[in-house]
Parts: sequence; C-alpha cells; structure tokens
Amino acid sequence: MAALSKNYNSNQIILGPCDVWLNVALPATGSRLVLTSGTPDDATSGSAIHLGMTEAGVTFEYTPEIQDFTSDELTAPHLSRIVSESARITGNFLQVFNWSILERMTVGGKRNTAAGDTGYEELTFGGLSDITTFPVAVIGQDIQGTNQFWVIQLYKTFNRAGFSFTVTRRNQSQAPFEFVGQAITSRPANDQIGNFWHMGTANS
Repeated sequence: MAALSKNYNSNQIILGPCDVWLNVALPATGSRLVLTSGTPDDATSGSAIHLGMTEAGVTFEYTPEIQDFTSDELTAPHLSRIVSESARITGNFLQVFNWSILERMTVGGKRNTAAGDTGYEELTFGGLSDITTFPVAVIGQDIQGTNQFWVIQLYKTFNRAGFSFTVTRRNQSQAPFEFVGQAITSRPANDQIGNFWHMGTANS
C-alpha cells in the first residue's frame, strides 16, 4: 500500500485582473474564441466592446437546479436530474460615461450622436420590447506566463441589471452588470450556454 499524492499546485489558481468584452464572436461548435495577445482578435471580433474598468473585478457563477425523485419505499432519492441551469457574470463597471458601453448595457436604450459645435451624445430609452443579445467574454492572464490566458464566454446574453448609478463627491460612479446566459438550441447538448477554457499547456 502507498500514500496518495496531495494536489498542491499554485499554477492552478486564478489571480486577476481580467477584462470583460461585449459583443465578441460566437465560436462554432468545437471551437473557441480567437485571441490575439489576450484580447479578442479583430478579424473575428471586430465589433467587440471592452467594458473598461470594474469596481472589484467580476464573479462567474454556474448553478444547476436539481430535481430529486423519491419513492415511498426508500429514505433517500433514487434518481436526480438537472431541470434548469443558470450561468451568469456579474460585477460593477466604472466607465458609465462611455456611450458605446451604455447602449449595450441598457437593453431598452438607443445611442444618438451629432457632430460639430452643437454636437452631443445621448442615450434615449422607453418603448422597446425586443431585446438584442450578444456574446460576452471574460479574459484573464494565466498565472504561469504572459502568453497563456483563460476565457469564460457566454454565447447569448444581455445585461439584466439595467442601468443605475449614484453621483456623489466622495465616490466614483459605478453601475451593476448581470449577464445571464441563454441557451442556443441549435448547438449540441452540454455546449448551448457557454464555455470556460484555457489556452496553452494544460494545467491538470
């Protein structure tokens, strides 16, 4: 008989910072988001928008809802099934004065601009019912090296948190974001909401 090895590996932790990108490319089944130097590649994600600075990074959460099936003859469930899944990316962004970001973060909003001496940028809202969805990616650098990165991507989502911020002389304004993944039913089972992957040499 022999003792088992303990799995202490500091290369397998995640340490920020990271970046949030809106409207990145949707990868084909079996593929992943194309990166260049740790950012979405401009050839495939040319319309992507960087969310900018955040108040304290991001939180990613995947939560399955489990239904247990029981029997009168047994004291414990004899079968369990996933009945729904929730995958979300949340946090607070600071650059509330960026109009390209605001248009994406406000599901009922529309950006309008005008140039010249009387030019302006504005966000109008109210009266829309359709929601425009887009892919979102969180990208961070691997703790092992500068050329390796990890990615969390939701294939289809929108900001459920709306748009809300406070103005005060003591603190910088910030607004919450909550991206909840929706299923793309044309993709195969177990790859309909999103992915979490790492580029470079495997850590496990």
